[in-house]
Amino acid sequence: MKKYKVCVYAICKNEAQFVDRWMDSMSEADLIVVTDTGSDDGTVEKLRARGAIVYINEVKLWRFDVARNVSLDHVPKNIDICVCTDLDELFEKGWRKCLEKVWKPNTNMGRYLFNWSLKEDGTPDVQITYFKVHSRKGYRWAFPIHECLQYVGKPPETSVYIDGMVLNHYPDKTKSRGSYLPLLELAVEESPEGDRVTYYLGREYMYNSEWQKCIDTLKRHLSLKSAVWNDERCASIGG
Repeated sequence: MKKYKVCVYAICKNEAQFVDRWMDSMSEADLIVVTDTGSDDGTVEKLRARGAIVYINEVKLWRFDVARNVSLDHVPKNIDICVCTDLDELFEKGWRKCLEKVWKPNTNMGRYLFNWSLKEDGTPDVQITYFKVHSRKGYRWAFPIHECLQYVGKPPETSVYIDGMVLNHYPDKTKSRGSYLPLLELAVEESPEGDRVTYYLGREYMYNSEWQKCIDTLKRHLSLKSAVWNDERCASIGG
């Protein structure tokens, strides 16, 4: 017997190519809710044909946190556990059992293994701990890009590690990063002391070959009192 009611929720735009494999991967959930932000390639129709509940909400002044919060608002209130993924991400089979094994009634957030990139032979390359499993109440998304969940519920926030829950990333390498830089500049403007977005902005300047801005931003990242995560500090030092 299932202990909790689990909902997968996502945002998407023009991702018809990913629908079938993503729906297969997410099928262990009780409910799949997708917010489409303006597809014209049949994504909506394919998702609905596969059983997803799809809402259409165009975000005029695009920000990922706004889109994610709209998507979260579509998740029914009677859901116990929310699982946020993107359509280019796939869970390994059995993720639901791993989740329910460790989740308790007072748990707020679940962390798990995310293979951000895979080698050509399918083995893990870059791995991080991910955080997009959470209780239905008490969370909102923040930051225009590289958005993350912020706990706004009654403290304390209680998290668990979900051993055996693995999410793999299969990105569409043809997608443009054109919106990343202006959104990151906006994020730092809104949160000048935010170490996470400052680091990402410096990295984006590097990707865009804006070397002096990259150096200046990464130096500022290292000077922030909240910049204590060694992985990001090492990356900033190394440039």
